[in-house]
Amino acid sequence: MSLEQEAKRLLMERLDDCLKVHADLLDSQDIGSIYELQDLAQLHYYLKVEHPFTPAEVEALLSFQDPLEVARWCKEENTHTHSFPICELLEKIGAYHKFDRFPPAQADPKAELIKRLGQNYFAYMEKLDSLSTGALVANAREIATVQEVYTYLTEHYTFQPGEAELLLRLDDPLGYISGRWPQNVYDTFPVEDKVAEDIWELSQEAEPLQLQESGSVKDRLQKAIEQSSRMGDPDKKPHHEKER
Repeated sequence: MSLEQEAKRLLMERLDDCLKVHADLLDSQDIGSIYELQDLAQLHYYLKVEHPFTPAEVEALLSFQDPLEVARWCKEENTHTHSFPICELLEKIGAYHKFDRFPPAQADPKAELIKRLGQNYFAYMEKLDSLSTGALVANAREIATVQEVYTYLTEHYTFQPGEAELLLRLDDPLGYISGRWPQNVYDTFPVEDKVAEDIWELSQEAEPLQLQESGSVKDRLQKAIEQSSRMGDPDKKPHHEKER
């Protein structure tokens, strides 16, 4: 998704939120308030479905706390028959001085990214609920990769300046990174050396043990011989000597 598309998506979400707020504030006993909400709903539909937004218009409306209310004022002042030039009308009505601007202090990008990653993760896990046992087994590696990437990004990775903002341009940054995650550990890690090292360490542990066991057997044999000698009668002659 391009930066322009992401900005438009954010504007559509803001327009939805604004319409909901106006609906919550509606005075059901005031007919004029009901008509006003109806006009806002019609404008909301037009902006979301029909209006050919330019990137400048999207950026301009996003700068206001209530872009739907600002667009309503623009609509009332619009004298063009076949167009709705929002940027031109914003200047005409003095919108930048009249309406509250969107708070310049944005949320921390990393915190927003962690939230987005969580949404991606739980959406992925919900998708798994519909899979059969066989399908889950077949996708075991992919599932493990998604879990590994989620844990790594949210708990271990140190984001450099600008990286969180780049990933926030995506609807599914978790899927983006997971799709590029190494499928085989030996593609990126010297596994052969590690296995050889583990076997060498095992041999180092085994050799002292073998020596210890060998020494122990030798000691037991020696003790058995000594014990047998002590139990014997030094004055007792062998059987073949008696016969002489």
